[in-house]
Amino acid sequence: MRQRLIALLTALGLVFSGVMVQAGPVAADAPGTSAFTLTGAPPDIPAENVMAHLERFQAIASDNGGNRAHGNPGYRASADYVKAQLDAAGYTTTLQPFTYRGATGWNVLAEWPHGDPHQVAFAGAHLDSVPAGPGINDNGAGSAAVLEVALAVSRAGLRPQKRLRFGWWGAEELGLIGSRYYADNLATAERDKIDIYLNFDMVGQKDTTSWGVYSHTPAVAATFKKYFADRNIPTFDIRWDGSSDHSSFTRHGIPVSGIGSSDDPCYHSACDTISNVGPRAMGISTNAIAAAVWDLAGDGAPAENDFSVSVSPAAGNTDPGGSVSATAATTTVKGQAQPVQLSAKGLPDGAQAAFDPQTVTSGESSALTISTSASTPPGTYPITITGTGDKVTRSTTFTLTVNGTTPTGCQGYETTKTGDLTTGRSDYQPDGAYFYTGTTGRHQACLDGPAGTDYDLYLQKWTGAGWSTVAQSTTPEPDEKLTYNGTSGYYRYRVHAYTGNGTYTLGYDAP
Repeated sequence: MRQRLIALLTALGLVFSGVMVQAGPVAADAPGTSAFTLTGAPPDIPAENVMAHLERFQAIASDNGGNRAHGNPGYRASADYVKAQLDAAGYTTTLQPFTYRGATGWNVLAEWPHGDPHQVAFAGAHLDSVPAGPGINDNGAGSAAVLEVALAVSRAGLRPQKRLRFGWWGAEELGLIGSRYYADNLATAERDKIDIYLNFDMVGQKDTTSWGVYSHTPAVAATFKKYFADRNIPTFDIRWDGSSDHSSFTRHGIPVSGIGSSDDPCYHSACDTISNVGPRAMGISTNAIAAAVWDLAGDGAPAENDFSVSVSPAAGNTDPGGSVSATAATTTVKGQAQPVQLSAKGLPDGAQAAFDPQTVTSGESSALTISTSASTPPGTYPITITGTGDKVTRSTTFTLTVNGTTPTGCQGYETTKTGDLTTGRSDYQPDGAYFYTGTTGRHQACLDGPAGTDYDLYLQKWTGAGWSTVAQSTTPEPDEKLTYNGTSGYYRYRVHAYTGNGTYTLGYDAP
């Protein structure tokens, strides 16, 4: 059963100022000493510290064919640079290898050897660039910011309540390959120790005036928003589902948050160089990350009253249009009983979850019913069942299987289109134009791309001022499927060849 320890986040107040800190790595806690001596505010990290890392990433790219992409020597040189910095700062570091498209990639992992190893606050960023350029904003910026925050932890000699872990992911640009390899290969018990994962992608574009805040976990998002609000810096909510490394963690039910900067005119281009980032943006982003890390590190002292959540049976199956039943049970594991509100997320299209009652007192149970519709697609879905108490949140997983066979290829759709693409090019369907639907309902589409390629699929809607992507499927495979419940309006599909060439088939149904 998943244990999520993100208690007290909404109650935290933040006061930020510079503090004097001691430089250099620190020794492990001596036996019998307190493991929690976190005091003061996070340090005020100078922007030039972070820019120095970015200058190094730029030099690495310049010395290695102009990029730091997976499979190229510039990536391994970047990983070696990050690891050397962390080794010198007293971290326990690992280069985790993986293989993708015939090339070895690496994740860099660093753990600060203090704090409760069963309560992990995790911050990460992808380290690779696209082959087209050095990737200094995308994502040298996030990598440098996370690295400098990790080094600030060492300089401060932090003794946090939680265990701090940092990660730099490989092959993100090819479909979140490194972070997914890490998260998927963790034992369930190890994943359960991760209280929160914070993701930082493209945080330093020089013209940034407002910051995006990942809205997935509102209590943590509030920490970032308060930091920016205290400095009169505007923010907006982002999710970026499926398009950055936090998605490798959300698929396992791990809470996530993070920040990103403004739109980047050099996105995935050769001009994403050191001149595309700015000290002001990097300083703001890095100190916002430090504030969140300090906040999370100091939080998480064991709650006075605690409970657990379980569900029995832990799995069920039904035909489309049917339902399954289970019992969601809560148990008081420490202190006194407390009210617990139950909820479910991760449901497939057309499915709903109901609890009777929805709020129980810990120690009581609730009847859970998950109902599907005739249009719910076949498949197996991990449903996260969450109990929210006074100050703690606990979760477990129910696995729902919807019977039936998922069609192969793209046969049986109302409209079928074909086209030819080469790497980096896009087609807009139908026939370079768009279609109109006058009703609210379900869009579904299937892309059958050439073997050995990476083709992606996007559904876009006309907003009156431009085309906005409302759904996407961007796995590192040639074939994609997507569904979207939309209102009336003008729509089109974008088929993009991320890598590879050849003929594709697109099939889609409109409401």
